[in-house]
Amino acid sequence: MSAALHLTEVGPLERAAHRIGTALLRWSESRAARVEFPTGFRTTSGRTAARLAYEQRTALEARHRHWDELAAAAPRLR
Repeated sequence: MSAALHLTEVGPLERAAHRIGTALLRWSESRAARVEFPTGFRTTSGRTAARLAYEQRTALEARHRHWDELAAAAPRLR
């Protein structure tokens, strides 16, 4: 799903809404990453659980880097 809008001019209200939306998305992703694995994962090997945790962590870090790049490209509100 894409929520992209093609605007000719972006005002302060649109910028503020974008910042709030990305902050909520970041919070939601961070919260999801902190949630423990379901009970089914506890019965698997420690190595598998560690690999899954590593993959989750690196995916979250990649998303944070992407959001930082997007935020750096957007003009700041003053």
